[in-house]
Parts: sequence; structure tokens; C-alpha cells
Amino acid sequence: IVVFLPLNTTSLLQPMDQGVIASFKAYYLRSTFTQTIRTTEKEGGPTRKEFWKVFNIYHAVKNIGEAWNEVKQSNFNGV
Repeated sequence: IVVFLPLNTTSLLQPMDQGVIASFKAYYLRSTFTQTIRTTEKEGGPTRKEFWKVFNIYHAVKNIGEAWNEVKQSNFNGV
């Protein structure tokens, strides 16, 4: 039996989403967009569109690792 959860209820049903996962998502986005801006603003660097064409799973996993390391212990304690 497969039961689907109602839409947009993840943060209500999973309390970790409110703390740890939300912080992780914010750190991941910051890391990814910082990398985008840093790369595209170089003299003769790629455009943003070109940057996203070469952005791959390796880059995403690297940013995931950096973001996870930024999540503080106090976030885990508060959940």
C-alpha cells in the first residue's frame, strides 16, 4: 500500500526540516551562488549560462559537503 502525504506538509511533519535541513539548504544555496558569482565575474570568465552548462554532480556534491560542515551543533541540539 502506498500512501501519499499532502502537498507542502514536509516541514510540519518532519521537525528536522525546520532547523537542520533549513540551515543546510541555506548554506548550500549560498555556497553554490557564491561559486557562480566568483567564477562568472572573472575577467574573460564564462557567462552564468555557460557556468550552469558545466556545473555537474561533482560540483553539487562538493557544495553539499561544504554546506553540511557549516551546520552548527547548536542546530542539532535545538531539534
